[in-house]
Amino acid sequence: MAEKTQTFPLEINELNRRIRMVEIKTNMLEERISSIEKLIQQLRDDIKIIKDLEEKKISDIKNEISSIIESIKAIDKKTDQFATKVELQKIKILLEVFNPLTSNFVLKEELESKLEELKKSILKQENKI
Repeated sequence: MAEKTQTFPLEINELNRRIRMVEIKTNMLEERISSIEKLIQQLRDDIKIIKDLEEKKISDIKNEISSIIESIKAIDKKTDQFATKVELQKIKILLEVFNPLTSNFVLKEELESKLEELKKSILKQENKI
């Protein structure tokens, strides 16, 4: 029986040692799990911050696009008032015609005298016939 009483304390010591080892491992696992949970929470917070920033950027871009669209509409309305190529060519021709530096103008008196001469020459030709 003496042997049995000695083996119990040895077995109890061995069991206590094993229990302590399991407790240590359990504590380490709990610390790791706690650390992982903190990291997950930090990642969630970071993701939320990034998401908020991206949503703000998207909102800013939408506002800029709206502003650009409004500007384009305003420009489009103004283009209706622009002269077309054909109209510009007509204006160019008119400017060339009425340019006093390159055009030859006739005074009213000169025109009347030329018309009178033409009239007389036509009448003479009619009288000859």
